Amino acid sequence: MNLMLRYGCTTSVLCYAILYLLSFFIGKGWMLQLMSMSGMMALLFVLFLLKPKNSPVPYFLTIASIFIGYITLGNELWLQLWEGVREMSSIILLLLIIPMISWVLHEENYIEALIGSAKNLLKTSRRFYTGLMFITQFVAYFLLFSAIPVLFQFIQVLLSNKKGEDWEYFKGTALLRGFGLSTIWVISIPSVVFIIESTGASLGFTLMQGFFISICGILLSLLFMTIHEKRSGLDYTGGILQELHKKMPVDETNYHHILTREFALLFFTLFGPVLVINHFLDWGLLMIISMCVLVWSCFYYLIKKKWRRVRNHFSQYLKMGISQKSQELGIMLSAGMLINVVHASGGGIWAVDMIINISESTFLHMFWLLPFLVIFLGFIGLGPLTVMVLVGGIFQGIALPYPPELIVLSLTLGSAITVFLSPSILPVIVLSQANQLALWKNGLKFNLVYSSFFYILVQFYLLVILWLW
Repeated sequence: MNLMLRYGCTTSVLCYAILYLLSFFIGKGWMLQLMSMSGMMALLFVLFLLKPKNSPVPYFLTIASIFIGYITLGNELWLQLWEGVREMSSIILLLLIIPMISWVLHEENYIEALIGSAKNLLKTSRRFYTGLMFITQFVAYFLLFSAIPVLFQFIQVLLSNKKGEDWEYFKGTALLRGFGLSTIWVISIPSVVFIIESTGASLGFTLMQGFFISICGILLSLLFMTIHEKRSGLDYTGGILQELHKKMPVDETNYHHILTREFALLFFTLFGPVLVINHFLDWGLLMIISMCVLVWSCFYYLIKKKWRRVRNHFSQYLKMGISQKSQELGIMLSAGMLINVVHASGGGIWAVDMIINISESTFLHMFWLLPFLVIFLGFIGLGPLTVMVLVGGIFQGIALPYPPELIVLSLTLGSAITVFLSPSILPVIVLSQANQLALWKNGLKFNLVYSSFFYILVQFYLLVILWLW
């Protein structure tokens, strides 16, 4: 039974994605109707495949869509659900294509090469910690949250003799904070690109602003690590130098330099065309990134002459990979219906007006409130992408009283803090599985004070920019 459900889910999702591409470039109305039918079938397969106890979010969003629509829309309910299942089509396409980036990164030992090439620059604990946070963000561009376990396993091998809670603080906070900061500016992370597109923010300014805030976050984290090192009495620098000399032989330096240059080329050939094409074509950022990833991945395997490898990846992905994304796909399909129902009922305007009224009638600025909205939803188990889809979908098409680039930063600030702290979402869970520490230690214990200072830092930046604007 489960096998039939998996195949049904995979087939209907593929039909949905193909029909979306055809309707986007050809623009036939009947394709949209078939797309809605495929989306409804995919959602049904997902709901039957998932268990309400283990994956309650798609069930909750679907029921909420029907309940709110029944009360507010009456006879129009079915039409809004039928159209709403297409609402998240662009991000569903991105979710299906984005794994191709990780296929490329796993073809060579790029991560080892990055550390090996920077070995001479990482001779102190501060440099190593800062470098690890930067590397985590750039690897997250390719692997998303999988960057945490991949880099942790590599660092665990590199620093295998360094154990204890203080060393786990050093390794864990660098990775978790590095990934959290990436949710502010890395455009291959779906939550980032969706909120940029839904608010209509300028891509270039938003990325530059996010990268600047990321650097500030790294410097703040470095300050906290230095204080922790002094309090613990450990010599992080001595331990790191000892392990680097053992685990990074000199005779592999040239090989590491070659792979590092190749990694840099991969990064810029993926990142650069997105910015250029977005400037000239009005396709929407999600579609542009999806197409760039697809073409970029194919060119990589063509140049490397590894067509058999990519064929194996595609075969495995069709057999298991798509059905393993059933929870994410179910959330996106059901969230699209909810967002469409909320917009049709006028609930989106009401929600935004309520936030603005609270901001104007109290001392609480809108920028202070938005991050806590994201954090609250993150602590009840909704991941950054789900939260951004719900919040960004409600904001979509509604005039906001502040520049959209600042709205994006306010929301992604909440997303980053959720990654730092929440024991209910994947980054902290994955890190805890890797280092065997309790969820509350990796999250709240290690990062609560840091998150508070980071929140204050970003709020100060927002108010200064708003004053200058």
